[in-house]
Amino acid sequence: MIRVGIAEDQKIFRQGLENLLNSFSGIKVVCTAENGLELVEQLETAHPDVVLVDYRMPVLNGLETVRKIRETNEGLRILILSMYDDPEFVETTLESGANGYLSKDDDPEEIEKAILSTVETGYYLNDKTSKILITKLMHQGKMSPKFDKDKIEFSAFEMEVLQLICREFTTLEIADKLCKSTRTIEGARTAMMQKVGSRNVVGLVMYAIKNNLISQSV
Repeated sequence: MIRVGIAEDQKIFRQGLENLLNSFSGIKVVCTAENGLELVEQLETAHPDVVLVDYRMPVLNGLETVRKIRETNEGLRILILSMYDDPEFVETTLESGANGYLSKDDDPEEIEKAILSTVETGYYLNDKTSKILITKLMHQGKMSPKFDKDKIEFSAFEMEVLQLICREFTTLEIADKLCKSTRTIEGARTAMMQKVGSRNVVGLVMYAIKNNLISQSV
């Protein structure tokens, strides 16, 4: 059972989202909040696996909430909800420490996919978001994310894992494909994140995009 928290200041949307998520098999809403501060206060008792955080909220907005959570909780999966989808906003969202971005216009199936992907792989990038990031980082070249090191040496095995991560394979799928244990895959992923200095797997994917490490087949 995936435990989910919601922070959304519009009551009708919040209740509708709660009802939708509870209708999905294997997903249960364990806390709801009207703003980011309320959500942060509920985390210690509710213990969600994933939180959906609205970008525009009083008291603490979405990005402020992400940064507040990351001060004490690196493992919680965070998805930002917003109507914005311009490249600068999406990049800022991911750099703040969020694991992904969801548009409020997304279909229910896409929301369910985002939650599952975030739990299984540590991040969520839909086709639209991926194209936004690639366009932003590889063609416009503005506001590129900063990493601890510009040039990092990955082993051949790490590169194999990285390619599959960027293709949204889960840890189990990568392990099966490469005939390795899930612990080995998790170890390679953690090692790469440490080399890059990223907060989460999204940062690792952004590093791969920025440095042209993704093969043409991805």
